[in-house]
Amino acid sequence: MLRNKVPVLFLFAASHLLILPDLFSQGPKKIRTIVVDAGHGGTKDPGATGQYENSLRSKEKDITLAISLKLVEELQKQLPDVKIVPTRTTDIYQDPREKARIANEAKGDLFLCIHADSGPLKQGRRQIGTRTVTRYRVSGKGRKKKKTPYQVVEPVYEYFKLPLLRNGTSVWIFAAHKTSDKLKAIMDGDENFEIEANGVDSLESNFDFSTPEGKIIAGIYAKRYQERSDRLATMVNEEVETTGRQALGVSQRQKGIWVLQATNMPAILVETGFINNPEDERYLNSEKGQQELAEVIAKAVKRYKEQVESVNNNPKPANNGNAAEKNKPETVPEAIEKRPVKDSKLIEVKSNKIKIDLFDDGDIDNDIVSVYFNNTLLVDKRSLTAQAHSFTINLVPGKTNELVLVAENLGSIPPNTALMIITDGTGRHEVRLSADMKNNASIRFELKNNN
Repeated sequence: MLRNKVPVLFLFAASHLLILPDLFSQGPKKIRTIVVDAGHGGTKDPGATGQYENSLRSKEKDITLAISLKLVEELQKQLPDVKIVPTRTTDIYQDPREKARIANEAKGDLFLCIHADSGPLKQGRRQIGTRTVTRYRVSGKGRKKKKTPYQVVEPVYEYFKLPLLRNGTSVWIFAAHKTSDKLKAIMDGDENFEIEANGVDSLESNFDFSTPEGKIIAGIYAKRYQERSDRLATMVNEEVETTGRQALGVSQRQKGIWVLQATNMPAILVETGFINNPEDERYLNSEKGQQELAEVIAKAVKRYKEQVESVNNNPKPANNGNAAEKNKPETVPEAIEKRPVKDSKLIEVKSNKIKIDLFDDGDIDNDIVSVYFNNTLLVDKRSLTAQAHSFTINLVPGKTNELVLVAENLGSIPPNTALMIITDGTGRHEVRLSADMKNNASIRFELKNNN
């Protein structure tokens, strides 16, 4: 049976994730090609439009093209050694599959998709005058039934669309293992925002990631691209924050963003602003706003490139699987010294060699953590996902061995939560830890002597 399923599995993989022959490679050591996609385009797919009263009547396709062209120019300026490939440079329609094909044939190392968000608009009304209408009063029954006319004055209303109160920039990545919740807006009323609702760029894949084949593909995607996409998306969000603009964080979707799941490279989608919010619409249409967005995205990409190439060009020394033996600090790290431990667990183990698998606990909400063992940094600003980040530690006899979890952010659903699967050779423990920006969490290990 398995022999029959394998070809089907990779047929699905090829059609839904466009996975190429280098399926299990670790990706390029250098960022050589970046693909920039201006969302929507042409008369067939204008994207979101300004519809509230007195809006600029903007079209998303025009805003995304303007920002994308500036982003291409900014990337060429900041990264002259990198090839920048735009999917479109004019107002034309491209099927999302065509966008993905362009990116994949260019052998892109990064895919940057530029969009503008929107949302459901409430309807308002106001009185603009009055009118006199004739009505009838009915009296009597049968043949004696009589209609008597009379006149009344009634108000005349006009109806209009109210602007959105929500504003800001958000960044999206494709999460193969999970369909995330909609981006929920905290504002007047009960409004939910769904990325690319009813848009042509929203072509959905009906592939079921809960099947055995789907889980394998999801795992491959997460291992190859999701963590890197999340890292870049986080950097973009951080750069947006430096402008003083509302940064809405990094969100994940499984369905609805074809170009993110069909491109064979780390990919992000930047919702630059809400086109039906007056402040955002003016910002997105201004030269200053478009240039600022292009610069912050380019700056984040440059940071990402430097980090990736620095890691690839500086291989870590071998340590026989024990991450705690390297870079031993002489002092207590500031992140541990300045934050007390509020959530602490004590685990009895029977082996001095411990394997730890680190996951996000509950919803995947962009929790980022650092982990220290006996004051030695093991995990540096790692984004937690449903894919395990694994490492081993060697307990030191005769001392208290402590693993400390430090929250680097609160994710989109505070606090920062992590699940650790701890294996000591014969025993297995599941430990859930919770930390925030003021308090750390820890696990203390007690080595039990069986003799």
